[in-house]
Amino acid sequence: MRGGSAWKYNMAKVFIGMPAYNGERFIREAIESIINQSYADWILFISDDASTDNTPTICKEYAKKDSRIVYYRQEKNLGIFPSFKFLLDRAESEYFMWAAHDDIREKDYLKVCVEHMEQNTKLGLATTRMAAIDSFGRTLVEELALTRLSGKPGYLNVARYVLQPEILGKCNLMYGLFRLDAARATWQAYPQRHVWGQDYMFSLALISRYEIYVDPQILFKKRLGGISSPRALLDDKKDSVQKLEFKQPKNHMFPFGRFKGYFMGHMEALAGTPYRPLAAVLLFIRLPRAFIIHVKERSFKKAFKRIFAKILLLWQ
Repeated sequence: MRGGSAWKYNMAKVFIGMPAYNGERFIREAIESIINQSYADWILFISDDASTDNTPTICKEYAKKDSRIVYYRQEKNLGIFPSFKFLLDRAESEYFMWAAHDDIREKDYLKVCVEHMEQNTKLGLATTRMAAIDSFGRTLVEELALTRLSGKPGYLNVARYVLQPEILGKCNLMYGLFRLDAARATWQAYPQRHVWGQDYMFSLALISRYEIYVDPQILFKKRLGGISSPRALLDDKKDSVQKLEFKQPKNHMFPFGRFKGYFMGHMEALAGTPYRPLAAVLLFIRLPRAFIIHVKERSFKKAFKRIFAKILLLWQ
């Protein structure tokens, strides 16, 4: 189907929105991981953002085979965040989830998340621990920190979130299973847009307003790359795995030069809650470390440029 066309699909308990753009390399795996879920009461709505590769052919193939899959092609490229909003607006289900066109969920992901939501009707979101994978689907690192964010909204949970190093995956809460009203309220509190750290702010808007639960099982596999690090997969080799190690996670944080925007984003995400002063203090406490890392990186780059320039002179 193309933009402007009507679409029809059966109601389901879970609406899964998949924004897709030139995803031919990974989208089959992503769709298969949804089809293979042990929990079957779902609709997968794929919004193709005017792809120029083989994405349309692949998606139409799956839509013909499975009536729970709806394919919709935008008439023109909207961009990633309008695509996210487009999918959220289409949902008419009890639960909602975004699924990136290159991520994978183990077969019990939906089952586990729905069970948690059914058992605790106060939850705004349920998800599981995650693993980062490379372009060949191999695990590079398993995150250990997301379970610490489980709990009710409050000063303690907001503090845990703000202080948690950005490298440990807290931004990926947004790919969990929402109650639909919680997803829409979170988007209203912080509409995502092209700024650094938008997914961190969106996830903060969520946990400052809703109780969440992170199951300790690793049932979600987040592929490195995407809009945040599009060149992350270029060095992958089929015969070797580049394992990731973060010996000092606190040194993997927001860039010093992005602090103003990052700070203002936190304040926007927390508007209408009592947690803004707490977040402001905690971010300023983290700022000196960001500055030290910034200075070290700049010094290293300058030193490397000087050495490289000397080498060039020797060759001349």
